Amino acid sequence: MTSNINLQLDYTKPQSEIFFETKERFITVAKGRRFGFTRGAAIFVIEELLEGRNWLWVDTINSNIQRYFERYFIPILSKLPNNLYKWNIQDKKLKLLNSFLDMRSADNPENIEGFGYDGVILNEAGIILKDSYIWTNSIRPMLLDNPNSRAIIGGVPKGKNLFYELAKNGIENKPNWKHLVYTSYDNPFLTKEAIDELVIELGEGNLKVIKQEIEGEFLDGVSNGLIGYQAIIDATKRVDVDSTGVTVWGVDVARYGDDLSVIAKRKGYDLRSITTYAKLDTVELALKVKRLYDEDDEKPEAIFIETNGIGAGVYDVCLTYGLPVLPADVANSSTDERLFNKRVQMYWELSKAIKNMKLPEDRLLISDLSAIEYFYNDKNKIQLQSKNDFKKRKGRSPDRSDAVALTFYEKVYPRNTENYSTELKSRW
Repeated sequence: MTSNINLQLDYTKPQSEIFFETKERFITVAKGRRFGFTRGAAIFVIEELLEGRNWLWVDTINSNIQRYFERYFIPILSKLPNNLYKWNIQDKKLKLLNSFLDMRSADNPENIEGFGYDGVILNEAGIILKDSYIWTNSIRPMLLDNPNSRAIIGGVPKGKNLFYELAKNGIENKPNWKHLVYTSYDNPFLTKEAIDELVIELGEGNLKVIKQEIEGEFLDGVSNGLIGYQAIIDATKRVDVDSTGVTVWGVDVARYGDDLSVIAKRKGYDLRSITTYAKLDTVELALKVKRLYDEDDEKPEAIFIETNGIGAGVYDVCLTYGLPVLPADVANSSTDERLFNKRVQMYWELSKAIKNMKLPEDRLLISDLSAIEYFYNDKNKIQLQSKNDFKKRKGRSPDRSDAVALTFYEKVYPRNTENYSTELKSRW
């Protein structure tokens, strides 16, 4: 640390092991909840800036960055003269003496760019590395620019995703890599009572989840949700929402048995309604779509109908009615090379939009959205758990959430604009 500045910073023993004693260039840290990684990383980064080094911090969402800065950085920086540092709240940039820290969120991966960093902190790696783009297209190329740069990658595991694949480098003792594991019990400031509360919160009988969330283990078959539960709840409580965008419908067609056919209507970020039907044949469901279309004052620009299986029949009948329908084959390849197929792509777009959306307080929709799980397949592409596996786990098909996700199957533009699809024009 700079000789004339002494902040008397304290680290726990595990924090010292991570940030000072481990000398490998790439460090992965799998840890239990409330272990203290974020706090330790904040203190360490301030020390690095005082030593003249520049760092990048990547976190889950923008609001977390501001919260962490206020909680972990400000108490330390407030001990310094005000003229030594400057925090730009809009750019999320801390300038300290002649060094800087850029803080970026994973929900805007296109903004994670730049060179000249001496190190990178990836916080909540189990969550942010569900997007392989962040590592392969952003972080790794930055580190190539500076052969002495480091990456410290820490978080609670969330199944076996890209975080696990990076951790395997250290597990297998590959050069320049080190993997560390710490449990919630390794935080000396946590009491047994506090950890017991965490266990109760997670569900005492769910041993796999406890092993992951408390003991920091990478496990197969543990919930790896694509859309955060809190984001879904926030969307059901949102009042002010931008509903000036185009109107799009999604139609999920029941395949068999107790599955439901669902029609979801979305205008801009406002999910206006979800209508369910049981035991309708293709013609009957097509008639329902036409009736809703005729009765609605705000006609949709597009109606995406899932055409896998019997949905193709519903699409054909709706087409004869002159409705603005488009086939949605969710098994088609994604246009995003990170994603396995169109099904995961439409959910991916929904997961990005939900932070601005308004959702109805539909208990089953909330349950479905929060239970959509993903994994990395053998080609390192993000893939969703199959409908059949979802049904085995939840006892029903994700009909409601599929219908909502179908409204994001493709980008839809208003009619009579240059970008409006020629295919859609032909439908009218």
